[in-house]
Amino acid sequence: MVSLTGFKTGKGLKVEEKKLIEEIKNFILADRNFKYKVIVGTDSEVQKDRIEFISVIVVHRVGNGARFFWKRSFTNSIDLYSRLWQEALFSLELSKALLSKLIKEKLEFEFEVHLDLGTNGKSNSVIKEIINLIRGYGFEVKVKPHSFAASKIADHLL
Repeated sequence: MVSLTGFKTGKGLKVEEKKLIEEIKNFILADRNFKYKVIVGTDSEVQKDRIEFISVIVVHRVGNGARFFWKRSFTNSIDLYSRLWQEALFSLELSKALLSKLIKEKLEFEFEVHLDLGTNGKSNSVIKEIINLIRGYGFEVKVKPHSFAASKIADHLL
């Protein structure tokens, strides 16, 4: 189960769940002249004997910047197919937990899940199944080249 604890700001400062929700809320309320997107994504990298995952929460003030928060986690080594599924499952669980908190704040925003998957390359074999799973929970899904939260921000933090 993915929780909202253990996140850090883009500057690397630890932020616990209550503060995380407060930071997101304050960023959105700071300027109501813009549309907002809250985006979740996860990427991973193989290390010696384990897999490192970075999950990110991006609050995008469309046309005027963004803030992001990130969390690192590890699992034992697994094959590529399982790793791609685990990235998606981390993002799905994080999205469910985050959205349940943000809905209580009565903020206006769109919500997206970004997957580090593309129609070219090794991830092509599982892309449809994973997208259908995430959409089955009612989330908007973006994949490469439109999944910057996973394929750029999380990837950069690995």
